[in-house]
Amino acid sequence: MDDTTDDSDAEMDPKTNTETDANTETDANDAASARVDPADAFAALGNSIRVDILRAFLEHQQAATAAPVVQFSTLRRAVGLRDSGQFRYHLEQLRGAFVEKCDGGYRLTYAGSAVLTAIVAGTYTDTDTEALGPTPLDSACEFCKAAVSATYRDGVLTVSCENEHPLFVWALPPNAAAAASIEDLIELATTLAFQSYELVVDGTCSECYSSITPGFEFTGDTGDGDDTDDTAGQSVRFTAACDACGAAWSVPVGFALLTHPEIERLYHRQGRPLRTQYWWELEPVTSAVELELSGTDPHRVQLSVDIGDATVRATLDETGSVAELEFTTD
Repeated sequence: MDDTTDDSDAEMDPKTNTETDANTETDANDAASARVDPADAFAALGNSIRVDILRAFLEHQQAATAAPVVQFSTLRRAVGLRDSGQFRYHLEQLRGAFVEKCDGGYRLTYAGSAVLTAIVAGTYTDTDTEALGPTPLDSACEFCKAAVSATYRDGVLTVSCENEHPLFVWALPPNAAAAASIEDLIELATTLAFQSYELVVDGTCSECYSSITPGFEFTGDTGDGDDTDDTAGQSVRFTAACDACGAAWSVPVGFALLTHPEIERLYHRQGRPLRTQYWWELEPVTSAVELELSGTDPHRVQLSVDIGDATVRATLDETGSVAELEFTTD
């Protein structure tokens, strides 16, 4: 059908060839709220015209005065498809999972926005992104004091030393590396790591937003067979795992301090803003913190660490949150 014969925003029901109205959208909305099989949802994206439709939403959103709802004719003109019937067919394939019909036109669902973001970020498409590094850093390995370098390859930022001790690993989409230096990527990844930890402590997976239960992992041998009252020889890490998507976290227990606002202020007063530091060099991560178990059930972890001229004593609850915090200065 040529666009000169049908350029209106009225939509024809594909089954009855009659215009739909607000009342007949109820069944469609109910269907959209039902769970969609992932195979069917992703199959709907297997056409370049449908991907262009999603991009048309982005172009509309980037307009200075754009509203979240886009008219049928606006989308069709942005895609450049003259046959409105063919365009309507492809738009229908996106409805439910990625696009929803509403008063005045169409808008992206959460899934549609997520897919569009992945397209822009190059998450699934920019597989041949040029690698960066290895780039030497002004840093030394906390384990062996060897020189440290960073590499970005296949969407993963890796910081390690000459002896291959891993110090920091974080996934970043290809778009993040466009015109970025290794230092830029480290700064971005550090910010994302802090944000991820804050969500995890609150019991939320930072990848899929499912509920998770963070806690502590005690490793090593206390020497007397009693792990409840003596932490000598033990290593304690903050850990969490998501049963839904498989994401996992394991960081030194002292990392828990780094998201506390008082610790951020302490570093700032010392002229070392946290987000500008290599986190693998920060005292709560690298120092041999003094540890105790509270003896309560569930266990609380008490730790002491020197940060500059201040000694920080903290109690962490079973989720890794800072329950108590005090400072002493030399």
